Amino acid sequence: MNQITKVITTIAATIISLDILLMVINGTMLYVLLTLAGFYVLASLAFKQSAYKATRCWIDTGHLPHKEKTHVKTHN
Repeated sequence: MNQITKVITTIAATIISLDILLMVINGTMLYVLLTLAGFYVLASLAFKQSAYKATRCWIDTGHLPHKEKTHVKTHN
């Protein structure tokens, strides 16, 4: 079983390496990095803080932090 795992891992690593090499050769790696940077900026604007901090808080607590908490009072 260990030999099969090594073969599958080697095949997967080879495919990923060839894919990255082809992206660099074709110049599409730049587009991938620019797209990721754009998503990060949009996420930061949406969370109104660093997207990294918001994601870490979400992973740690299970929900996103709210800068403004509005309490709705109900009249009984």
